[in-house]
Amino acid sequence: MAIFSMPANTVGLIVRGKKDDAHSPGVMEQHADCVLSTGEPIGFFGDNGDASSGGTSASRNPGGLSASWNSSGLNMKGMVADYNGLRRIRPYYVDAAIAKKYNVVSTLILITVTPTQSSLFDQAWKNLKLSPGSFNLLGGNCSTHASIAFVEAKIVSGGIPGLDTPDNLYHQLKSKMAGKYKIYSGYLGFRPTLSKRFDIEVEKATP
Repeated sequence: MAIFSMPANTVGLIVRGKKDDAHSPGVMEQHADCVLSTGEPIGFFGDNGDASSGGTSASRNPGGLSASWNSSGLNMKGMVADYNGLRRIRPYYVDAAIAKKYNVVSTLILITVTPTQSSLFDQAWKNLKLSPGSFNLLGGNCSTHASIAFVEAKIVSGGIPGLDTPDNLYHQLKSKMAGKYKIYSGYLGFRPTLSKRFDIEVEKATP
């Protein structure tokens, strides 16, 4: 297992369900979280964490990437989950050992940005947490809100090309930030430090 501190002036995107850089998960088999400049994971969900972008019920299957939503997938109450929130609703998103137990594999892209972009990215998530609005499966899901943070930080200039999916956002970031990113795949974990930052754990997934 590799454990490292979050580099300075770096933010990230996590695509849950993406086994490696080359893997393209199904539309209903992925979820997007972000990583703040402190290394803290954060993401957008609907119905108090019961919905993100996939279709597997996490209450029935702890390894499920997402959970059930209402019949339309529209106008659910949105919420932002930081590290503590994720520990409560999706512990396998922040604990590598639990991720390994349930085979929840993720791919993380860490992007080098300017200090201003880093600050704007963190602020975008703070603002979203204060006023999360609604969750909509089409055009208002986890990847849509992650994209907004990257746009507001001026890391990308427009929305996600094609459907709003975590993997499409991942490829947009790769294209825009060529030469300024590192990619990690496997079971991910996050460890709070005394300096109010987070170390990141990555354990290679079992084939």
